[in-house]
Amino acid sequence: MWPFDQNNQPMYQQYAQAYDTGNYNGFDHHQALGYLQQFMQGAPPAMQQQLFEQHFAQMPYEQRVVLAQQMPPQYYMDPNNPGAMAQSFLRLGQEQPNMLQRVFSHPLLLAGAVGLTGLVAKHMLSHHQNAYGNQQYNYNQASQVHYLQQELNQERRQEQELRRELRAEERFEERERHRRDDY
Repeated sequence: MWPFDQNNQPMYQQYAQAYDTGNYNGFDHHQALGYLQQFMQGAPPAMQQQLFEQHFAQMPYEQRVVLAQQMPPQYYMDPNNPGAMAQSFLRLGQEQPNMLQRVFSHPLLLAGAVGLTGLVAKHMLSHHQNAYGNQQYNYNQASQVHYLQQELNQERRQEQELRRELRAEERFEERERHRRDDY
């Protein structure tokens, strides 16, 4: 699940769609926990904190209570505080990632593991698309700047040529005036 793997994009899309629809049927929660564990071991802590807090804030209170009860005592969770829950969950993932299986073993939390994995997948897809889109935008912007620079250089050359022609014509007219004045 982390870092983004282009070859796994269909899997990310399936999890993200499940997250959007709330339909987690057909997903293997053990596999989802494996993806979640990869995310917790590799993703930046600030990103994890943000996604965990979002997930816990959206989680029904009853599920937050069960999750808090499933956590080892040293990772106390207050079900009334999604931010603090996210911090405790982040610590658990960093210190004891193998505990995820036990924490999410409660039947009420099985869909929660798939849901959290779906939120992670959705975030990864949008983060990748934004980064890829920005790269495309930067590439297009750079090529447009290059094209405009070429156009500008061509305009400058034309301007210089016109100035030369104008000076030549002015010199010619000046000579013609002198010749007429001499007669």
